Amino acid sequence: MSRYRITSDALSASMSDGAVLLHLYTKRYFSLNHTGSRIWELLEQQSSEEQIVEVLVREYDVETPEARGAVRALMDDLVSERLIEPVVL
Repeated sequence: MSRYRITSDALSASMSDGAVLLHLYTKRYFSLNHTGSRIWELLEQQSSEEQIVEVLVREYDVETPEARGAVRALMDDLVSERLIEPVVL
């Protein structure tokens, strides 16, 4: 079960249509839609990747494989932008 933590260089702000993330060091912005914003909230609660998928399946009209793919893609993007990092257990 993969877990991630938000880096100390990441700031977030909620918007009416999602959220905006800022990496303090690179000064790069990253925008999230409503679903991405929900995933970010779950990351703030230290939810695992699998827990996030389960929540999305419960809260949205989405099947598990589609949710898993979307979560994995966003996690990859957030890691590459250095907004989150894997937690080694």
